[in-house]
Amino acid sequence: MKKTSLVFVILAVSLFLSGPVTAKEIQWKAQTSFPSQDSGTIHHAQGMVDATNTALKGQLSTTFFQLGQIVPEAEMGSALSHGVYDAAYMPAMARTEAGNIGFGLPFSWDSFEDVIEFYYDYGFLDWLRKHEEKYNIFVGCPLPWGPVALFSNFPVNKMEDYKGKKIWSWGLMSAVIESFGAKPVMFDPGDVYMALKLGTIDGVLFGPAELETMKLKEVIKYISLPALIDPLVMDWSMNMNSWKKLSPDTQETYIKVMKENIRPMYDRIAIENNIGFKKAEEYGVKTIHLSPEEAKRLKKVARETWDIQAAKNPANEEAVAMLRKFLEKKGK
Repeated sequence: MKKTSLVFVILAVSLFLSGPVTAKEIQWKAQTSFPSQDSGTIHHAQGMVDATNTALKGQLSTTFFQLGQIVPEAEMGSALSHGVYDAAYMPAMARTEAGNIGFGLPFSWDSFEDVIEFYYDYGFLDWLRKHEEKYNIFVGCPLPWGPVALFSNFPVNKMEDYKGKKIWSWGLMSAVIESFGAKPVMFDPGDVYMALKLGTIDGVLFGPAELETMKLKEVIKYISLPALIDPLVMDWSMNMNSWKKLSPDTQETYIKVMKENIRPMYDRIAIENNIGFKKAEEYGVKTIHLSPEEAKRLKKVARETWDIQAAKNPANEEAVAMLRKFLEKKGK
């Protein structure tokens, strides 16, 4: 046997004995921007990690970290951009100003279906991806969370009842409640319970599931409806470098899994939202529904603050214009 032929035989036997050659499984780290007991952390963040790990077994494995285990909440946007970790559950507003529009402007859309139509059919997700690509981030999918209402230790029957009250809020929500006469404050959401208990704040803008999961029902007296945003929208996003390291087939599967899980995750959180309202009522918390006239008045003032967001930069102006045209088309 020639020497060259012998070498080929040896190589062939070695390959046969070693088994098929498979690509090495990529390892990712993901972090949530909300406390561990938060319904979004449980159903959105952990749920997305579980779903993608199952669908991409052998290709991609993501380890899930709770708030602060990799970086503090305030540093999550920058850390994701710089590749400190690979994927995040957070509001888009934590990364860019234009993210406030994706998060949900007060008194804008009023259903899960509106959000999906705006993001996917009306083109906002493509717009947001292009916008955040400049910051080295790939926006995966929107994750509608549920209504955001005022939970407080003071009753609200009219706009003037907000005057002088300290309310935990964020982003444009702060400008809105300030326009109602309140004083917005912001700190780690995990500290909201004690702040309400100690009277450091008078109210909080949060989702109803947290009335039970975070036990906020124990430290408030009133729920004010209608919600200021319904639903609020979080998202699942990735570091762009990490995303580009995935093969096209893996990316395609990942995107498919994300979109398929939006509705089931929302429905699971909706169950907890309903439980939150029910448990709060059983605990003695009173729900106040504003009159249609007063709700319309708040809506008018709230929508005027959208101009504040639009005036910050050209991207914001474009995004707000998209939302206004979408709502006008829907007659809302």
